[in-house]
Amino acid sequence: MSSTFPSTLPRVDEDPPAPPALEWRSWPLVDHPRWSWLVVVGILAAGGIVANLGDSWLLGAATVVGLAATLRQFFLPINYEVDSLGVRRHALGRRRLVPWHAVRAYQPRPTGVVLYQRPDPTTVDLLRSLFVPYPDEEDEALIALRHYLSHAVELPE
Repeated sequence: MSSTFPSTLPRVDEDPPAPPALEWRSWPLVDHPRWSWLVVVGILAAGGIVANLGDSWLLGAATVVGLAATLRQFFLPINYEVDSLGVRRHALGRRRLVPWHAVRAYQPRPTGVVLYQRPDPTTVDLLRSLFVPYPDEEDEALIALRHYLSHAVELPE
């Protein structure tokens, strides 16, 4: 005897479909023109202060170059991609893939998400973390991250 139960219903144990891949560009120098000039002025001011206190323009120039290299993510466009494999960053022709299994905890913040390697991050772990800024569709990014990071611990803000 055949079953009268409709076979078109989805099975209960099936996973929901994966969200589509997201791609976006983050370039704070261009995307936030109201306050981005403050970073440039701050770097130049720090170089001027060091040059004045050290009586050496060379030391001031080294300070400016060092700070600019440290803040290179601010000055250069970075492309992010979130898909089923992980988070990809493309900058200066270099690609970096952070697979989902390497992320043990994440923390949503007002401007982006911080991905940690440990489930119980300490203050020092912030230096080894990855900050992923939100794209224009912040909700879509959070849905995708929560889907792919279902194994990770979500930390409060």
